[in-house]
Amino acid sequence: MKLSEGFNPGMEVKVLVVSDDPDTGRVWAYLLREKGLSVQLAAAAGEAMQLWEEHIPDLVVIDTHSDVEGLQALSQLRAETIVPILFITSRNDEAHILEAYRAGADECAVKPVSPALFWAKARAWLRRTWSVPAEGLDSLQAGELRLDPAHRQVVLGQEQVVKLTNLEFRVLHLLMGHPGWVMKTDDIVQRVWGFYGNGDSSLLKNVVYRLRRKIEPDPQNPRYIFTEAGMGYRFQPN
Repeated sequence: MKLSEGFNPGMEVKVLVVSDDPDTGRVWAYLLREKGLSVQLAAAAGEAMQLWEEHIPDLVVIDTHSDVEGLQALSQLRAETIVPILFITSRNDEAHILEAYRAGADECAVKPVSPALFWAKARAWLRRTWSVPAEGLDSLQAGELRLDPAHRQVVLGQEQVVKLTNLEFRVLHLLMGHPGWVMKTDDIVQRVWGFYGNGDSSLLKNVVYRLRRKIEPDPQNPRYIFTEAGMGYRFQPN
């Protein structure tokens, strides 16, 4: 991305575009790539979830002809990520737009949407995503485990590198930043998803489950992340 656009140099900015219309998807992808962004295209909710896990975008754009498919992708992605989601729809009725916001959209745009307006909205949300860049956070170390914020990854030992999703990174950074503390579930949810976010104890439990599978030698017998029944979670450095 051009430095003049206000993003951090040397960092790849990723966008996931979900569209069941190949022509529409290609148009949005072309506009974003012209600005130097990395773009992945998905035609349906299932494919979007797979690409999200593989590429961990900084912004999601959803523009589908099928209202059901669009809202399904929106709900599934919002349950897994806190990155902004721009929902583009051809239905200019309040009930549909409110449903999209309830499902997790950060902004709804009603067609027609010009290329200039589309880029202005995408850029605005990306700037919010990058307002507190991960690379500005401290690198954290615990035994053979090192959390690398600049690349949103964990380095295990000397060679094994494990990529983290946005939520996984935020939860692990929060826990590692308070070694030995029992952090209450509600406090973690509020600090990771935000006070008005869509997080809850079930989503947090799922993120912790995925983290254990990625960083624990034996996920069934944790070495780093411990559950404190009825309270929350504790990160124990070794």
